[in-house]
Amino acid sequence: MRKYLRVASLVFFCLGLLLISSLIHAQDDDEEAEFVGTRECSGCHADTARAHADTAHALALQEVERDKDPILADFEQGGDLLTLVLPGEDEARPVTAEDVVLAIGSGRRLQAYAIEVDRNEYMVLPAKWSTQDAEWIAFTPADEWPAPAYDFVQNCAGCHTVGLNVRRGRWEDAGVSCESCHGPGSVHAEVAEEAGDSPSDRELEELRTTINSGTDPQICGQCHNRGVEPDDNHPFPVDYLPGDDLLAEDVFSIYLPPDESHWWPTGHAAMPNMQYNEWFISGHATALTSIQDNPDAANESCLQCHSADYQRNQALIAAHEDGDREGDPPEPVSVDTAQYGVTCTTCHNPHADPAETDYMLDQAPYDMCVSCHQAVSDEFVHYPVRELYEGETLVEEVEGIPSAHFEAEDGPDCLTCHMSSVPVGTYETRPTHTFLPVLPGDASGIERLEDSCTSCHVEQADAAAMQAFIDDTQASTQARIEAARAAIEDDAPAWVLTALAVVEGDDSLGVHNYAYIDALLDAIEAELGILPNESEEVSDE
Repeated sequence: MRKYLRVASLVFFCLGLLLISSLIHAQDDDEEAEFVGTRECSGCHADTARAHADTAHALALQEVERDKDPILADFEQGGDLLTLVLPGEDEARPVTAEDVVLAIGSGRRLQAYAIEVDRNEYMVLPAKWSTQDAEWIAFTPADEWPAPAYDFVQNCAGCHTVGLNVRRGRWEDAGVSCESCHGPGSVHAEVAEEAGDSPSDRELEELRTTINSGTDPQICGQCHNRGVEPDDNHPFPVDYLPGDDLLAEDVFSIYLPPDESHWWPTGHAAMPNMQYNEWFISGHATALTSIQDNPDAANESCLQCHSADYQRNQALIAAHEDGDREGDPPEPVSVDTAQYGVTCTTCHNPHADPAETDYMLDQAPYDMCVSCHQAVSDEFVHYPVRELYEGETLVEEVEGIPSAHFEAEDGPDCLTCHMSSVPVGTYETRPTHTFLPVLPGDASGIERLEDSCTSCHVEQADAAAMQAFIDDTQASTQARIEAARAAIEDDAPAWVLTALAVVEGDDSLGVHNYAYIDALLDAIEAELGILPNESEEVSDE
């Protein structure tokens, strides 16, 4: 009997170990998992892989083969820029397409090229092809070529390959693909193979926990940034994997203002691929913490606009309810458990068909912005930018007045001012991701940098006059708001409180639509008995 109990105990002990091992296997996949490559992923995710194949991410690096030539440049135009003494040769000669082994970039704007100088060693050429202007432009990270600054593996490969071994100069896949964002997939693939074509709910849950969802903005930030890795000063995080802390001291650090070599004095990025740097200092990055720091005022409804992982979670719950997602529904995300604010995937869908949407946006830019930047409901005025801009009537006492910008044919919208195209590097411009306008006063006197106003209003005012107009408008509006707040008593009509909340919630102090805001303040002042110019006197006190 004792022998039987010992054997039974041993069996149950082993089963317990297997169960624990299985849980660890599923939870700690970042440590155990290895890269398997896109081909392995496409076995189950064929439609997604097929759509991804034509994206700029997938084409970030193309290994040149003569039967499928990705080279977009005309090497006949190379001239002096591409007349070089190649490694292993004695005399200068024109570089030809036949010398190229790597095409770097999809060619949306530019495409660079690399030659092989030794086994697993590649040197980027000192010129890039502008697909927009059909000409070569100099690429000079160093005074001479070749030089360490042109080494593809040490300076570029981290963001143009999957599964890079930077020490050996080898990688699993060319381009940005599944495992770049979702992490190494070997554990996930093993679980999928064991589960077969009809996985149980438990197996589905394990499948989902052995791969990263890709919602974390740091995943995009590993490449869409400028910074430095601490050990060998690589410009990309060598050992970062999705799920890691990108900005851990031993992983990576990003360049932040006022670093003059990477930022304009206006606080906008001055170099390419700094979307994450800009987002990091924007209000979008702190959208979640802003409500978590104010728990008495926050509730679940806030998360619809303040949390990217809440939005994703709600979409998964809806898919489950519609019968489009098998297994158990995910646990709801709360204010306490939400992890991310307004992130890259709030606006961009990495799986979008590039033929159907520009920059992989989820919807038209204006519609996307105003989906959150609006009053939310008739009972709760929170951030009524859309209503103010479009001139929607919000209180019966004041008829709405559309902004002149809104009514203008092909007039400006949110992106025109809040995502202005800013020069990055020597030849390119990119929409800023600080989401702050380039103000005329800040940009004045800075070569190549155009502000967000006078580029359209060049005939109406110069930069100094435009900045003075903005400053006067905002100062006057702020003074009138303060005077109204000071004059409000307990018996003030409800519409006055609503109208004042509209003016304050718009947060532009008159810039978005001065005519409408002026009309609202006129009505408020008349109701409260505030005399003309009284608001400025109150403010001065």
